[in-house]
Amino acid sequence: MEKIRITAVEKNINNCVIETFDTMLSMPMAKVGMVTDPGLNERRLVSAVHFAGEVVGTMSLHVSQEFATLITIGMLGIEEGQIDNEEEIKDVLGELANIISGNLRSEFQDGDLACVISTPSITRGSDFKIEPSKMGDLHKWIFRHKKHELIVEITLKEDLGAKAEIAGIAQLDSVEIQAKINSVDIPTTVINSVIDVFYTMLSMETENIPEVPEGFREDKRTVGTVSFAGDVQGLFNIQVNDDFARTMTAAMLGISVDEIGSEEEVFDVLRELSNIIGGNLKSAFVDVGLSCVLSTPAITNGRDFRVESLNIIKTQRFLFSCGGNTIIVDAGIKRDDFDESRLAAKTSTSKRNEAEEEADAELRNLSLIMQIPIELTVELGRTSRRINEVLKLGQGSVVELSQLEGEPVDVLVNETLIAKGEVVVDREKYGIRIVEVVSRKKRVDSFR
Repeated sequence: MEKIRITAVEKNINNCVIETFDTMLSMPMAKVGMVTDPGLNERRLVSAVHFAGEVVGTMSLHVSQEFATLITIGMLGIEEGQIDNEEEIKDVLGELANIISGNLRSEFQDGDLACVISTPSITRGSDFKIEPSKMGDLHKWIFRHKKHELIVEITLKEDLGAKAEIAGIAQLDSVEIQAKINSVDIPTTVINSVIDVFYTMLSMETENIPEVPEGFREDKRTVGTVSFAGDVQGLFNIQVNDDFARTMTAAMLGISVDEIGSEEEVFDVLRELSNIIGGNLKSAFVDVGLSCVLSTPAITNGRDFRVESLNIIKTQRFLFSCGGNTIIVDAGIKRDDFDESRLAAKTSTSKRNEAEEEADAELRNLSLIMQIPIELTVELGRTSRRINEVLKLGQGSVVELSQLEGEPVDVLVNETLIAKGEVVVDREKYGIRIVEVVSRKKRVDSFR
């Protein structure tokens, strides 16, 4: 009996979207039946997250450029002119996708479906379509705030035999993970894999080139994408112009270009190539002791778009020439600069001094602390009363507090003040908007 019920998925996404936009952005959202936002037919952004493990599939959020800007302003609490660059918008949309997919993942795990999610990818442009992985039916829900709309698309499928594949994830600490990632020669792995796959599967000879050839221009093109999840987080893309994609498809299928029946055949070939080459890179990580899984491939096709990683992913671009055609490959893996510096110190000598060992212990302890559940309390004010005064309280009695009307309320964690906030009331729900916080270090130091 299948454990994934699309009605439960729809309810989860519906509640999460409405609550997240309400509490974090002060944007009331309503679920609607059809798309009317003209901005979605112009320049738009898509934030996508992939599920792997016993749940396989993709969740993507589609918004117009205008709505993405408004969401960023609301999330960061800034004015439109204060957005520094597109990276901030990408990061906010990525965080939104993380929140919604993470909430859904928690529900799957509560239902005894072990799964992981990838770091979000961002596709942006004015002329493109996305063909998600062929894993289950495509479901779509539309949410509206004023004239702006958010489209949530999802494909999901159970893979109950995949539990063992993700069993080793999160068994290593961040320093060990970074050491193993650094031990993999990613450029050599990618270059050799591309050359080998094109030769063995397509009978095409390719060579790695240092730069885009003179005269090359990106025309209508197809991009095959797979994502890494687990100990390794990242993205792999392979991109070719459509005319060369058709030549590749004919070579793969052993037919002439004129015999290609549909663009879906072309997409399938790009899916297969991205899956094989991305899978070779995954194998290199697994060989050094890392646990990671690869998402099912997705396809993006069009004239004006970019498939990108978030800021936390450092992307390397590799260029190849094949019979006068150009192949563009992007491989991005999440790296932790802080861990790299610690790793350099760790491997430079066989013994570390006492201060370094204490620092490592503090980091491990802090990691444990971050998983402890705590109680968050909002305090309107305080007062002291004698017992005989408390005994006289009855229905209708008024208790005066030390806090003055209009002053920010206190936000406490385990009775320790961490922030000030103001009361927000919307549709009979109470909330607190944070207006002032103490530094992170002071908050951690003050935990009881």
